[in-house]
Amino acid sequence: MSRIKQLPPHEAHKIAAGEVVERPANVVKELIENALDAGATQISVYIEHAGKKLIRVVDNGSGMDAEDAHRCFDHHATSKISTIHDLTSLSTFGFRGEALSSIAAVSLVTLITKEASSPEGIKLELEHGRVVHETITNCAQGTDISIKDLFSNVPARLKFLRTDDTEWRQIVLLFQAFCLDYHTIQFTLTHNGSVVHHCPQASNLMERLTQLWNHTFTNNIIPLVPHTQHSISISGALSHHHFARYDRSSIFFFVNRRWVKNQHLVRSLVKGYMNVLPQGRFPAAFIFIDIDPSQVDINVHPRKEEVQFLHPRKCEVLVHDAVKKSLEQHVSHKVSYQEKNEKLITPQFNFDAPVFAQPDVEKPEFFKEPIFIPHHIPQQSVSHVSISEPQHSINETITQESLGTIVGHFNKTYILLEQADGLYIVDQHAAHERILYEQFNSHFQTVEPIACLFPEIISLSRTDIALLEPYLDSLNKIGLVIELFGENELIIQASPIVSKHISFKELTNEIISFIQEHKELEHHLIHTKLNEKVHAQMACKSAIKAGDDLTHQQMEQLLKDLQKTNNRFTCPHGRPTGWLLPLYEIEKKFKRKR
Repeated sequence: MSRIKQLPPHEAHKIAAGEVVERPANVVKELIENALDAGATQISVYIEHAGKKLIRVVDNGSGMDAEDAHRCFDHHATSKISTIHDLTSLSTFGFRGEALSSIAAVSLVTLITKEASSPEGIKLELEHGRVVHETITNCAQGTDISIKDLFSNVPARLKFLRTDDTEWRQIVLLFQAFCLDYHTIQFTLTHNGSVVHHCPQASNLMERLTQLWNHTFTNNIIPLVPHTQHSISISGALSHHHFARYDRSSIFFFVNRRWVKNQHLVRSLVKGYMNVLPQGRFPAAFIFIDIDPSQVDINVHPRKEEVQFLHPRKCEVLVHDAVKKSLEQHVSHKVSYQEKNEKLITPQFNFDAPVFAQPDVEKPEFFKEPIFIPHHIPQQSVSHVSISEPQHSINETITQESLGTIVGHFNKTYILLEQADGLYIVDQHAAHERILYEQFNSHFQTVEPIACLFPEIISLSRTDIALLEPYLDSLNKIGLVIELFGENELIIQASPIVSKHISFKELTNEIISFIQEHKELEHHLIHTKLNEKVHAQMACKSAIKAGDDLTHQQMEQLLKDLQKTNNRFTCPHGRPTGWLLPLYEIEKKFKRKR
């Protein structure tokens, strides 16, 4: 008896739909692309329950006649190509003819459409791919298509959808991408009856960025210096080196007017920042690449989200060079301005420091007792976490297990230590940050939160509040008492004593981005990592800063505290606390060695 069976067409369509339609955002993408291909200048997107209940796209494009309205739901029906050879010169979005067929197979669809030349439109209602009702209707030119109850007939697919918050974020990113790519088109996005984005036609990219974010955001954006090489052109905008985001959600790449995902391009972008961004921070970037269609394959992904370049390295190098050049020009302009308006001061070394014993460089055992903040210091008396003065004489030497002899303080940022094999440079902020972080992790559960004299109110989107709300108890346990305050606001009622210098708005945004990035982890694991994240931020804000002037005794105490600290070779964000300039390299510079 044969075990191989021919699936019925309606079952085969449901399985095939999973290749094209994985989540609500994929449906939104296909419908907006169809509207753009139809020449629409106004596109409105209506979403309910993150697209699980309703996705509706209304456009003023060319519309369809009755025959095309029926045919658009047929499998492999398309107006874009006739043969496979047309793929090499394709300039529109859709071409497979699978999208509407696949969407209709796993949902309830209502289509209302009318051409400009027709006095009346047509309305079709489909249930899981079959037309169940057809009427003539009065409507405006264009297309109005509604997708209801997505995956209602495919429970196996439905159960793999993420939370409403996760699915909604994917839709928002997609919508932002279309708005950026087509700034001359009016877009509107509505979720559960509330308008989230209304973007009228914009005259340029910067105006569109302001519509999607705000002026504060665009004040940190600079133009990308246009580059053309190997028949590849690149343009766009990006954030300058003093600005960073907490995740990659503000990095957009477009290839031939199509938003794509390509990790190699992202790495080239970040590399172009020449390591000026802290670990875990990312730029905002909106990069447009124009390339000969024959040099790129957009058919490598079922949902056309990824691309494959014939010569990928050329594109990656072009992105890196364009980013680097743009940042260099921006910095050069700033430096030129400063040189005209400010007197530059050259940092001085302290050559009068006493000479101490040489260290054991093979096994550095760092220093003595760590600094710790008492549990019950009144909040009013805390202005900055300081390094206490040691009780011994300035001429008392550091023990043989130390890093070396302190010989100076450079740029009020780096402690210089002479070693047998070179000059060791300690970053005072990174070192103190690590010390405090380890202390917080060890003792923070015993610290009582201090009630805020003036509770701070933070405004957020309802999406972000919904994401943060399940973790308020976790934050409460580490001394950060946050409560809901209205539909779009939170209120900070109490905080740990060491958080006086922290921007709660910035900390809250970091926490939200962190939860979003780790949403796939179990709740108790997120709680642990959230503790680490908050402690790292508090340590960073409480630690001494680059530019703080330290006495010799304070430098010595800092090194002693670092000696007793775990993981002392990097700060919590991964930056090194110290760096060795080998004696051999120094002597080479002075031509004493070859």
